[in-house]
Amino acid sequence: MDKIRFSSVLERAFSAAASAHGQSYKEGAARAWGMVGASYLGFALCGLSSTQLRSVQYQTREEAGPVILDCKWYDGLAEECLGGQVSADALLPGPDGALCQGSVTRELFLEMLDFLREG
Repeated sequence: MDKIRFSSVLERAFSAAASAHGQSYKEGAARAWGMVGASYLGFALCGLSSTQLRSVQYQTREEAGPVILDCKWYDGLAEECLGGQVSADALLPGPDGALCQGSVTRELFLEMLDFLREG
């Protein structure tokens, strides 16, 4: 997983979770929300600014609509995205547009999901 952008991991997991619960993202929306999630982690771990994070979040909400995410899905999403581990190495967006490697813990992952649902 450390060679794959974490936004892609999130995109697949969000799309699969929504589908498993009889919902679906419109085209490109799961990818966009995966990028918001990865940006939150980049903010927490790689120095992405809050301004950069909010810009991605607001643009996604405007263009893709709300995130499709239920708190009852959290454990399954964490299991899938972290590969059953307590943490996973991930490629995340950094402040200069380059990818930054960070270690995403389960606690931080769940915090990111809350950010997506509440934001």
